[in-house]
Amino acid sequence: MRLTRLRVVQGVAATATLPLWSGPAQAQTTPVIRAAMIPNEPAALIYYASENGYFSRAGLDVEITQNASTPAIVAAVGAGTYDIAFANISTIAVAHVRGLPFVCIAPGAGWEPGKIVGSIMVANASTLKTAKDLNGKTFATPGLGTIGEFLPRAWIDKHGGDSSTVKFVEIPFPLEADALVSGRVDAAYLVEPFLTTALKSGTVRSFVYPDDALGTSYLATVWFATAPWAKAHPELVARFVSALRDAGRWANANPAKVVPILAKDLHADPTIIAQANRSYFSDRLIPAEVQPWIDVTAKYAKFAPFPASDIIYTPPA
Repeated sequence: MRLTRLRVVQGVAATATLPLWSGPAQAQTTPVIRAAMIPNEPAALIYYASENGYFSRAGLDVEITQNASTPAIVAAVGAGTYDIAFANISTIAVAHVRGLPFVCIAPGAGWEPGKIVGSIMVANASTLKTAKDLNGKTFATPGLGTIGEFLPRAWIDKHGGDSSTVKFVEIPFPLEADALVSGRVDAAYLVEPFLTTALKSGTVRSFVYPDDALGTSYLATVWFATAPWAKAHPELVARFVSALRDAGRWANANPAKVVPILAKDLHADPTIIAQANRSYFSDRLIPAEVQPWIDVTAKYAKFAPFPASDIIYTPPA
């Protein structure tokens, strides 16, 4: 059953925008999958699959659309504009408890000890030193009710602060460093490539890498579809998942080779990209690695936790 755009927008976000950029049209001689992603490095996995021919070898024509708004992407998937899209697990968890039939079909970026995914940043002149120092402060996040809010909250609470006293405000990644320098916010959460870009500006510094706040290993992002679409297209799902996994293994093994792809498709400075921390792509979509984000989202979004298997797609036997 196709969801109406109104219902999805009401269930996931108050506002949604139209796509900002669409990839070039491709010859439709093979099955077409309409996919959407936000323009950051974890989501660029789909470009690695496209640029290296993994999709074409899987017999797929994947049309890629970029949109800076995750709520807009989620709304569009529910309305049938896109077949598959990138999101963080928090977004899918919130959608699930609101009755929206999204399922995770492929793993995205994950975290393991030693990997830097994101950082809590402060201005160079900041006197903040501990989690408790963040109490009562204003914190910039790229999206309220997402990883960008819940991971910092989890780190603050785990290390002796009280995140309920922190005011989170929504500011896009590219504008967070300026907000720190101007004093509009006291801290901000950044991921690559925006993290390295901000550090290179010389005006902000890393306060802490909070990625261990949820445990020792977990999945942070996924590729998802509606359950009805996945059920109706099991072969396309299988091909898409296989191509992404091949691309993830390639990217993990070839960190330098992803730089020109990121520069081209994310319109990023290759010098900055080359110095950035690389995303780690998991090839496992299993409940144990999805559950940590469901649990932390449930805690801060105030709903009852549910088993990760409820939102993980099960291929037909």
